[in-house]
Amino acid sequence: MDLKKFRAKYWKLFITCLLFISNVAFGQSATIDLNTEKQLIRGFGAMNHTGFPGDINTAQADKAFGNGDGQIGLSILRIHVDPNSSLFNRELATAKKAKSHGALIFASPWSPPTSMKTNNNQVSGSLKTTSYAAYAAHLKSFCDYMSTNGVPLYAISVQNEPDIKVTYESCDWTSAQMIDFLNNYRDAIGTTKVIAPESFQFRRPFSDAILNDASAVTKVDIIGGHIYGSGLSDYPLARTKNKEVWMTEHYTTSDRSANLWPDALEVGKEIHDCMVANFNAYVWWYVRRSYGPIDDNSSITKRGYMMSQYTKFVRPGFIRIDVPAAPATNVNVTAYKSDTSLVVVIVNKNTSSKEQQFTIKNGSVTSFTKYTSSGTKNVSNDGTVKVENSSFTVSLDAQSVTTLTGKSSTVGVFNEVRKTRKNNNDSFRYSNTDFTVYDLKGNLVRNCAPGDLASKKNLLKSGIYIIKTEKSESVKCCNILNHH
Repeated sequence: MDLKKFRAKYWKLFITCLLFISNVAFGQSATIDLNTEKQLIRGFGAMNHTGFPGDINTAQADKAFGNGDGQIGLSILRIHVDPNSSLFNRELATAKKAKSHGALIFASPWSPPTSMKTNNNQVSGSLKTTSYAAYAAHLKSFCDYMSTNGVPLYAISVQNEPDIKVTYESCDWTSAQMIDFLNNYRDAIGTTKVIAPESFQFRRPFSDAILNDASAVTKVDIIGGHIYGSGLSDYPLARTKNKEVWMTEHYTTSDRSANLWPDALEVGKEIHDCMVANFNAYVWWYVRRSYGPIDDNSSITKRGYMMSQYTKFVRPGFIRIDVPAAPATNVNVTAYKSDTSLVVVIVNKNTSSKEQQFTIKNGSVTSFTKYTSSGTKNVSNDGTVKVENSSFTVSLDAQSVTTLTGKSSTVGVFNEVRKTRKNNNDSFRYSNTDFTVYDLKGNLVRNCAPGDLASKKNLLKSGIYIIKTEKSESVKCCNILNHH
């Protein structure tokens, strides 16, 4: 063989091996694109069921919904609508405490009052068609009770898990029955947002029927569901109908301690999967339980710390942005932005540490603060990660979740918005489409036509708003600055 050809051949092989080794050790560089936006993050939460296993106490509520040191930072509380209206008061104490920390609160009924059911029993049976109006009034009375007592609900569900037979408090519904109820009685519930259908497996045929009904689709605000056994996947139909998609209940296992490692790491991976599936909210089952984020001794568990890697840093109103979800084997990444912040959450399921490279596109961050939860760490501040020329490398502990938080001076502007210059300050306006403005709690502020923000003084106070268009697949955050 010609010596030059021999050398060239094996030099090429040598370089290929080096590249392979480099990719195994460091992973492919992952680009974080601040201009490519996904879904609005409504929040992360858990359920407090006062009937079983009983209400949590004030200290536990602070630990769950507070966001200081030694607190989880949950931003959503799910509560139970008791079939007995005389027991509504059981939900107040924890709801008030969660609200004091800024949490969003929604409610789910397991059963209508027994007098309204076909079997006169809290277990199984169906809602009598002659009781639809009374049931709507029952749901409204719960909304009114909570609001009157200082805890207005963000949303209320029609029924928890209508499509599974169980031996505890429950009620069976078909999609046709729920469509009938929504079409004819939803308005009687009032202005509180409505969640449906909360299928136990996010069964698409059940919710597809609602979304494809021209009237019912206008009566439901949030498509909710659970992921017991299946259902954890994107839901394009719901997004095309401009509906938020919430995962309103799940737990990874209930037969073991929440402190087992690396078992607890699966919670971090599950939240990652839900975010990649474009869910707007993730809600764990019981907030306090041996297998939950807080155990029966009031201690934050390893599963709780896994949740904290998201909940403490990815706050309501953040927008998920584009980054490769799996840039290396057993390494999973999601990224989020607010008006000034960039957060990156990385799950490393490998049994060894890894180096992961990133590049920031359409934005700039000078450095990140790194937080880690692993077998030996609980949301540990692991120092600073420097960014140079929009690139950085982060070291990931074996079997860990790492969260990077940084301040961004340019977080990007979404496509429907045109950036204009006036008095040397930035302002934004929609250039070619109708749009709706919401505050960061999801409350409607104003419906607008093209050019409104640019042509009308004092249309809105300066601040951060959520903008939604008829054609958009997701809602967007926008910093609106008005000038006089």
